[in-house]
Amino acid sequence: MLYDSIHDFKVTAALVESEIKRCGVKSKSDEVVCDMSGRTHREMWASMKTVSHFNLGVALELMLKLLVFLNGKEIPTHHGLTKLHDDTPKKCQEDLEATFQECVGVLPNGFSSIAFFNSDSPEPARSSLADRDIATLRGFLEYFDQDVLLYLKRYSYEQIEKQQWRHYLSDISAFVDLIDRVMRDLPR
Repeated sequence: MLYDSIHDFKVTAALVESEIKRCGVKSKSDEVVCDMSGRTHREMWASMKTVSHFNLGVALELMLKLLVFLNGKEIPTHHGLTKLHDDTPKKCQEDLEATFQECVGVLPNGFSSIAFFNSDSPEPARSSLADRDIATLRGFLEYFDQDVLLYLKRYSYEQIEKQQWRHYLSDISAFVDLIDRVMRDLPR
């Protein structure tokens, strides 16, 4: 069940991402998307990214929990990706990092993050991406836990109400690839 759930959450994230591309939805447009009941590009893009990121977060969480379990520990009940990463043995962390670097290496333009801030104030609070070291998998997981809030993405609307940043990755393919590569080498 755990193995299959990882796959299915990952596939759902990738399918939503492909639907964003198919529909030509853009993050920087307030124009209405044709045949989408008056939804604007920006609103639809953020909503679809919320769904893809939530599913990606669940897939990463379950994958890390499976790795913890396969290394002889009880499956943790917490949701923090950084802590789950740290719960795996050092050798597993090193293997994950090497695989992550291979996945990132094939991205033609690297990563870009898109963040929205809703406020009446003319000067929004500064986004914390500039303060993050995302060169490593652990650094990215920390960014996911503390800024992107993958485990809370289904409640993204609350960040709007609280006038907080909402972070999204323009391209999640490196993480989809990471999950594929890790799962390919695990026994079913």
